[in-house]
Amino acid sequence: MDNILLAIIVLGSIGFCFSLILAFLGAKLKVEEDPRIKKLMEILPGLNCGACGFSGCRAFAEAAVKEKRTFKGCLPAGEKVNKEIGEVLGLKGPTHKPSELLICQCGAKKDEKKLSTEYIGPLTCRAAESIGGGLDCPYGCIGLGDCLKMCPAKAIYMEEGRIRIDQNKCINCGKCIEVCPRNLFVFIPRSQTANCYVACSNKDKTLLVKKVCEKGCIGCGLCTRVTESPYKLKDNLSRVEYEKISSAGPLIEGKNKCPTKCIFSIND
Repeated sequence: MDNILLAIIVLGSIGFCFSLILAFLGAKLKVEEDPRIKKLMEILPGLNCGACGFSGCRAFAEAAVKEKRTFKGCLPAGEKVNKEIGEVLGLKGPTHKPSELLICQCGAKKDEKKLSTEYIGPLTCRAAESIGGGLDCPYGCIGLGDCLKMCPAKAIYMEEGRIRIDQNKCINCGKCIEVCPRNLFVFIPRSQTANCYVACSNKDKTLLVKKVCEKGCIGCGLCTRVTESPYKLKDNLSRVEYEKISSAGPLIEGKNKCPTKCIFSIND
């Protein structure tokens, strides 16, 4: 009995000594968090969207303090917050403007799309796509709003059944690209002269396109025939070759010649 008691006392003493040592070392080696991280966390919106290039707001704040730079900055927060971030770091806060614009390659409104069947099921584009979606056009926007729900900046909205994008709010995070089952979202270069795009993804021939949508590209090629045209037909579908744009003139002229008016500018 005495041996057991002695063992308990010895082990308890050893454990107590170790706890004192660990407590001492913990206090001695403790790394105080830079108070600027806390300040940045108070400034940042907490969306954890990843548009800055980091996994979340905290990861961005820690890296910004450690390297004393703003990287891409916080795109959804806007100019005012980025300036505050720069001030916390002792830098001049830049305005971060994405170099690309997000577009949706379907510009048809609800009453311009043909629906010969009614979809009844879960109200998500991905679920509807798995069984055809009720939309006659196999390429067009199903319109159940998966992209709206996923957009952290609330930059995507629906107007008369057509997807619209607020370019001033868009943070180029690409979440809409990931969620759209028909791959309708893409980025195009931001131009100082003109920003036009073909709002259609239907690769079928003319008669089939006209059968399912009033707004679809019919592959007529009129946009490609203007002088120095940046438009090119591929798979019965017109696309803009942005690297070939020398001025806004041919881009706008090709847009105006489109018989179905499926070529849009960013503000349309």
